[in-house]
Amino acid sequence: MRLPHCVALALCLALGAAPALSQDSPGESDARAVALANAVLDRMEAGEFEAATADFNAQMRAGLGPRQLADVQRQIEATGPVRERGEPHVLHHDGFTVVVFRIEREQAALEATVAIDGEGRIGGLHFVPANGNPR
Repeated sequence: MRLPHCVALALCLALGAAPALSQDSPGESDARAVALANAVLDRMEAGEFEAATADFNAQMRAGLGPRQLADVQRQIEATGPVRERGEPHVLHHDGFTVVVFRIEREQAALEATVAIDGEGRIGGLHFVPANGNPR
């Protein structure tokens, strides 16, 4: 099954630079970012959309509230149940710690990207069809 177009455009990374995550060492800030990214994806899967948006920064909350996030999740679920969420890949871009997961669903593979800003808040959330073979 093909991923609906609007899911692919759910919400891209917030624009603008932010300082590095708190004053943790790079390993600690990456671990915090991965934990936060996992938490938002877990909450979405569980249908806990208020909780999922609780860690959004103001710009994200303004653009993607709990109701809209529920709509995104319904579209994602159209590709079937989750088979596996792959290991996270952490990148650093324009002041964000970016965590990318490959999510294997029954009918499609997705790439979920969660961007964490310098304040430790979610500043971006993006889902697209995954390319190529599983990692």
